[in-house]
Amino acid sequence: MSDLRVNTISASDGTSPVTLTKQSAAKTFLQCNLQVPTLEQSLNIASVTDVQSGRHEFNFSTSFAQRTYAAVCGGGGDTLNNTLANVATQTPGKTTSKVTADTQYGQNLVFEPSECAIAIHGDLA
Repeated sequence: MSDLRVNTISASDGTSPVTLTKQSAAKTFLQCNLQVPTLEQSLNIASVTDVQSGRHEFNFSTSFAQRTYAAVCGGGGDTLNNTLANVATQTPGKTTSKVTADTQYGQNLVFEPSECAIAIHGDLA
């Protein structure tokens, strides 16, 4: 058996990231504060739009090939740690160029959590 131990893997130019093959890594992710709203960390997110209380659109830098990508999201923070964050799956909530997240606490209280995270898997256009 062999071990491969490295500190860094890069493309042949020495600086670019390695392209993943035969794997499915998240093509988009974000961590944001929806009370402001502010993106704290993100990959492939161009902007966030506050549509209405408890509803935000996240616009992709690079579109997905189809709107059948898998999006997982959650919310929390502050004292309301049982915040429910859902990705709207119906058009126009989920398109190849954006995704809409709805957040609420309990069954009916619309809430904008200080923490919301989304990870999306799928093929980019």
